[in-house]
Amino acid sequence: MDGIDGSGKTTLIRHLAAALNRSGAGASVSSPLWRYLPTIAAPEQFASWVLSTTGKDIAEALIRAMIDRLDDLRDLSRGQDRVYLVDRGPKTVYASARAHARQPHAALEPLRKRLAVSVQALNDVQPCTAIELGKKGENALKVALPRLESSQTVTPRYIKYLRSLATEMHTAGDWPGLPTQPLDASSPIELNCAAVIESLRVGANRNDDPSSPSVTHRPTRRVWLWQIG
Repeated sequence: MDGIDGSGKTTLIRHLAAALNRSGAGASVSSPLWRYLPTIAAPEQFASWVLSTTGKDIAEALIRAMIDRLDDLRDLSRGQDRVYLVDRGPKTVYASARAHARQPHAALEPLRKRLAVSVQALNDVQPCTAIELGKKGENALKVALPRLESSQTVTPRYIKYLRSLATEMHTAGDWPGLPTQPLDASSPIELNCAAVIESLRVGANRNDDPSSPSVTHRPTRRVWLWQIG
């Protein structure tokens, strides 16, 4: 899943996991990204860590955490025939890092390349799909802000970060090159859940077809979902 804060990633994942498990497909929700940040022991510590850490250090820590997470998922997925639901995919994490760093792209380029290698290594073992929630630019904030304001304090600094994150998500295009299914964050959760499940069904049937080109490099029917933001 990919998308900015408040786009509905966690809610969609919860509904998808329940629906897939009811159908017998089998779904697991991956460990949250904060578990791969060595300075954080609980999610409520994330905000204070951000406030006490430089933007460059936050950016580098987020990307390294995502690399470690991808490598763990690659090892976990071997021999597994399940759908893995991942809250915040590589595109979202990199966009978040860029929004925190506020530096030229070249400063993070070495880590971006390492992240891209980890994405490809996982995709070689377990086919991945990016489910992207939201709309481009400022429109994403129109959906997300009311949701965020109903559950937490939204400071001017946080709004500035969200604007940067939305811009980075838009300018990143289809990086890191995973097949992407865009969803409207303002649509009812039931419709978005049904759309994702249908895409999984179609993808599984395509991989069952011996004439499908994907069979040559997709040895199983497993599918990964990257949850946005």
